[in-house]
Amino acid sequence: MKNYSVFTLLFTLLFIQACDSPSTKKGNTALDSTVTKDDTSLISKDSARLSVAATSDSSKGQIFLVRSYRIWEKEDPTAVLNNDWFDLYELEGKYYLDKVDYEVKDGYDECAQVPSKSVESKRNSLLFLNIKGLKTGALENLKINHSEIWPKESVEYNFRKQHVILKGSGDIKSTEVQTDEKGHEKIFHEVAHYKLNATFGGRNELTLFQKDQYEHVFMSTQFVGDIDRDGQLDFIFSNPSHYEEEALLLFLSNGGNPLIFEANEQFDC
Repeated sequence: MKNYSVFTLLFTLLFIQACDSPSTKKGNTALDSTVTKDDTSLISKDSARLSVAATSDSSKGQIFLVRSYRIWEKEDPTAVLNNDWFDLYELEGKYYLDKVDYEVKDGYDECAQVPSKSVESKRNSLLFLNIKGLKTGALENLKINHSEIWPKESVEYNFRKQHVILKGSGDIKSTEVQTDEKGHEKIFHEVAHYKLNATFGGRNELTLFQKDQYEHVFMSTQFVGDIDRDGQLDFIFSNPSHYEEEALLLFLSNGGNPLIFEANEQFDC
């Protein structure tokens, strides 16, 4: 498993201020999300916009994929786990944080011809987290109406006093119709030079991640809600580079000092 990267974004005060919107409802209830084509009217022309990229800081914590790992030269990726980790899991359509409950099983990867270890959770886990300040219990979350955010598409989320727009940009190299496991047809694009930006309250914009090339895969939104209980939205994205990789990216609002965590694992032959 590759090293985890942690990103700290600048301009904290601007981020905290960027929370209100005419379409935002007040209260503690998670509200709604909508999908639109990219339109400059989504952002106020009078507001001061700021585009921010992320910088690395590995001291803030890490996330862990709940899956099987290849053991290379006796390096065991599962050794970092202990009872201090949190489990973000789904139960009957709701999400919860609790201390991890798992077991590790030894195995053998026939494809790579090396030993393996599988982390098997007792719950329907999305990922494990080792981040200070998290608390156990039910989480507020929004329904994801549109998981993929293709170039020139935007998705809006309203939560408490916060209005967030996620905007995709990039180059569509080709388009085809695919059929999923349920027999439903959907449009799939091969995308290069992709960037996902987030705009908060129409004021300041930051880049969540960039990807030079997707090979037969694309990003998707896995979770939208309040993981750290600061009243602001957090996001989890699936973001592999190719079809033989699993990768998750967590954007944590962190009380106005946003952090980004990544974890990935290759399973190519």
